[in-house]
Amino acid sequence: MPIDLKSEIQQHFLNWSFEHSTRLSAVHSQLLSLRSVGLVQLANEIASTMGPVKTQSAGISTALYGNDWLEEFATGDIVNCLGEEYAIYSDRRCPRIPNGDLLLMSRILNIEGVRDNFQHTARISAEFEIPANAWFFEGAPNGELPISIMLEIALQPCGVLSAWLGTQLRFPTVDFFFRNLDGEAHYLRKFDLLGKTIRAHAELTKTVFSGSTIIQHFNFELLYGSIPFFKGSSSFGYFPDYSMASQVGIDSGSSSLPLGKESAIPNKVIKLLSGDLMSYQDIPAGKLRLIDEAHVFPDGGTHSNGYVMASRKNSPSDWFYRNHFFQDPVMPGSLGIEAITQAFKVGVHAMSGTDTPITLAEGCKFQWKYRGQVLQAHQEMQVEVHILGQQTINGKKEFTADASLWADDIRIYAIKNLKVQQD
Repeated sequence: MPIDLKSEIQQHFLNWSFEHSTRLSAVHSQLLSLRSVGLVQLANEIASTMGPVKTQSAGISTALYGNDWLEEFATGDIVNCLGEEYAIYSDRRCPRIPNGDLLLMSRILNIEGVRDNFQHTARISAEFEIPANAWFFEGAPNGELPISIMLEIALQPCGVLSAWLGTQLRFPTVDFFFRNLDGEAHYLRKFDLLGKTIRAHAELTKTVFSGSTIIQHFNFELLYGSIPFFKGSSSFGYFPDYSMASQVGIDSGSSSLPLGKESAIPNKVIKLLSGDLMSYQDIPAGKLRLIDEAHVFPDGGTHSNGYVMASRKNSPSDWFYRNHFFQDPVMPGSLGIEAITQAFKVGVHAMSGTDTPITLAEGCKFQWKYRGQVLQAHQEMQVEVHILGQQTINGKKEFTADASLWADDIRIYAIKNLKVQQD
């Protein structure tokens, strides 16, 4: 009987394939088993190095970056925080976060994003443990955070996220200044936050590259526990040296003065100096005091409902220049809003004749615009407040105002719809 060579070869191949596929399957199973064991061991080693989960009053959280990392970011070697890509800034100024008393983050909890990817929303979460004896609680009734402190806690994570994403690396030869430009904030509710931990969330929603200028837009939110109490949106810009040198202020470069200086001062005016201001328990007497004197015009302003003009002598040795920013001393915009709020409170006190504490009104939704900054070379900061009206809500008097701030004779801030209430 003739041998069917073709059939023999096919059968031999089938037998060889079955035998070796069985062996390969066994080897593959072994590899998967070893890989599983290795991954478990690796996970256990990572877990053992991370340490225990920390419990905070706002919930359970594990830090991605702690206080040492934040302090290094503020004044230390930026490479240690953001990697070798940032070695080009070792001998140059680069965007930082505030330091010392103005560093208002305790830890970064997490960051969602990819370096140099600005097509998708990136997010960051941080926490701040508020000391019960914090320096900024003087003049803050009932443990409520001053407006400037809330703004700093909310906005500082935006700067961390922006730098972590490598925003400035798009233009590695440019020395940038990082500045807040505009924003809107909504104060939802009051809490006594003495000794508490609050959480800050921020997300980068849009980045625009235009020439060597970069504009970024963020949303932000502050929570105590799971309850939001302050939220809003804001834009920041990266500006080269020449752009900062040509800033023109709110009025397109025109010199101006507060209304109280441009007009003849009427007979009905209340003048309060530094000693007078100390009689109001909601006006800080410490380093957060940001006005030296105030003139109150009870029937003045754009709506004849009251007007306040206040001022503060500026000094290159003022404390905040050391803390904001490293190698780029400038008064924080938040402190300008704080000065305006203090002048607003003084005006209400003087016109009402009462020292009942005045606080930021619940439900207040205000807007700000910055087109310059108070620098060490400036001689004086001036603010004015135009009271638009008042109403009684839930038995409390509520006042609304628009305001401006000057660095010498250039108007650089405009604030809209600021509201305070007399408790």
